[in-house]
Amino acid sequence: MRIAATGRRWRAAGGALALATAVATLIGGCFGEAGDTSPEASAASCAPVAGVTADEVRFGALYPDTGTSSQLSRAFRAGVDARLGEVNAAGGVHGRQVRYDWRDDESTSAGALLAARSLVERSQSFAVVGTSGIAGEAADYLAERGVPTIGQDLTAGGENVFGYSNMLGGDLGNSVFGVFAHSHGATRAVILRTDALAASGQIGDRLARSLRADAVQVVDTITWTSTGFDLAAAAERVRAAGADMITGVVPVQAFADVVAAARAAGVTVKVAMQPVGYDPGVLDRRRTGLAGSFYLVDFLPFEAHTPAHQRYLDAMAQYAPQIERPEQTTGLVGWLTADLFLRGLQEAGQCPTRAGYIAALRAVKDYNAGGLLPGPVDLAAKNAPRVCVSVVRVGQAADVFQVQMPMALCGDTLR
Repeated sequence: MRIAATGRRWRAAGGALALATAVATLIGGCFGEAGDTSPEASAASCAPVAGVTADEVRFGALYPDTGTSSQLSRAFRAGVDARLGEVNAAGGVHGRQVRYDWRDDESTSAGALLAARSLVERSQSFAVVGTSGIAGEAADYLAERGVPTIGQDLTAGGENVFGYSNMLGGDLGNSVFGVFAHSHGATRAVILRTDALAASGQIGDRLARSLRADAVQVVDTITWTSTGFDLAAAAERVRAAGADMITGVVPVQAFADVVAAARAAGVTVKVAMQPVGYDPGVLDRRRTGLAGSFYLVDFLPFEAHTPAHQRYLDAMAQYAPQIERPEQTTGLVGWLTADLFLRGLQEAGQCPTRAGYIAALRAVKDYNAGGLLPGPVDLAAKNAPRVCVSVVRVGQAADVFQVQMPMALCGDTLR
C-alpha cells in the first residue's frame, strides 16, 4: 500500500510544538492487553513484514541528537525507554518484545531525510517515531512508502501520520486560545514574535486567528530581538494600543520582561498567556515577570499528580534512571509518543502490517494515553479534531504552577 505524500508536510505544527518545548527547557495508553500473550494465531505463521519477527517488533526513533534542537533528545529518548521497559516487562505486545533503532536528524531537514531512509531501508524499521514533527522531505518519503509515523501533532502530514495533540490546529489554528482569552476577560491583545525562533511567527498567526474568532482584537504585533530591543518602547506600544492581553512565542525571559515592563508602565494586563512551552524547569529561575501568567498544556500537567503521572515517574525511575529530573515535558512527550505507537501495535493484531496498523490506529476514537491527556482524542477525525488542553497559572512568587479548574478546556479547528 502506498500513501501519497500530501502538500501539508509534517513540519509546521509538529515543528512548532518541538519549538515550544525548546522555548521552555529549550510533549501511556493504559491498555492492559499489551502484555497479553494469548494470540489468536501463531506469530510464526504471519507473512514477512519489515521490522516484525515472531518474537520482536522494531521501529525507528528519529530525533535531534546534534544541532540546534539537540537539547530535546536526551529526555525524549528516556521517556521512550521507560514506556518500552514497562510494556516489555509485562510480556510485550502480542508476545513480541518492542525495540528500536535510532538515528540523529541533526536538527535539519536534510538530516531528517537521510536518517529516515536509513531507518526504513537499512534497519527495516516497521514504523518511525519522532520527537514532534518530521520535516519536509522526510515526511514525504515516509508517506510515499506507507510507513506509520508517530509524533506529537495530530493534524500535520498524510494518513500515515499520528499524534496525540491538535493544540495548534493545523494550518488554520484552533479556537481554544480565543476561548481561553475571552473567558478571562481579554478584549485587546498584543502578540510577541521573534525571528530567532523559526515557528514564532507562524504560531502568532494562528493565535491571531483564534483570538479574533472569539471577539478578542489583535491590536499590535511586536518583534523581539536578542540585541537592540527597546523594552520601554515595547511597553509603551502595549499601553498605547490599549491592550489588556500579551501573548506569543518568544524566549521565556523576554516574555517575562515585556509583561513586567508593561505592568510598570501602567497597563492592566488581564491575561499574560504563553500558548506553548510549559515545563516545570521554566520556574527554576523564579522570573518575577511570569507571576500570574498562564500556560496552555496539551497533556495533564505534572502538578495534577494523577495515578497516570505516578506510573510514568515509577517507570522512569526503573528504566531511565539517568534522568535526574523526570518531571520535564520532553520526557513525557517521549512516553506519550511511544505509548501511542504501542496502542497502534496492539490494535493491529497478531500479524501486523504497515497498512493494517494505519487502518487500525485510525479507527481509535478515544485515545487518552492512560489518563495523561485532558480529553480523549479521536484519531479518525484527522481533518477537524476537537482539542482539549489543561491550563496552569504561575504563582505570585513565580515558583509554582497552579492547575486551573476545570481541568480541561476544549476548542475546535478553525475553518
